[in-house]
Amino acid sequence: MNQVDARTRDFFDRQVLAEIKAKYGFNELDAIRSFLLSETYQMLVDPQTEVYSFSPLILFDMWESEMITGDPRNSRYIRED
Repeated sequence: MNQVDARTRDFFDRQVLAEIKAKYGFNELDAIRSFLLSETYQMLVDPQTEVYSFSPLILFDMWESEMITGDPRNSRYIRED
């Protein structure tokens, strides 16, 4: 598989964008831009990372960690402590 399929991406887009808008009050366009331009999203669409197998809430936590620390790998769910 060279790319995560569109149905999976759409599912995560909808779920994560809803979390971003609810918690941070972003409008639709700003939420989309923030998520699609993030390293977290690049990890989602890369089938080698297998991020698509995570819960959307974990993906949201990764995005949030990236916004705060600059690195989605600082998410409490995936960092190696």
